[in-house]
Amino acid sequence: MGSNQLVVRFDEEEKRVLEQAAEREGRSQNEIVREAVRRYVADRTALRDRLIADAIRDYGPVLDRLA
Repeated sequence: MGSNQLVVRFDEEEKRVLEQAAEREGRSQNEIVREAVRRYVADRTALRDRLIADAIRDYGPVLDRLA
């Protein structure tokens, strides 16, 4: 897998918290940020899928009649 670079700018507090987490966990800041992005995407995808399923369940019969 190729390596792509992305510049992310943190304010001082965010940078401090990230540095502390990396030190505490014995991981790189890069690893922590990458994990956070993966979790964010997974959580948002799950939320979207749940909302779509709820809408289909709740409004499916009405939408079927309109089709």
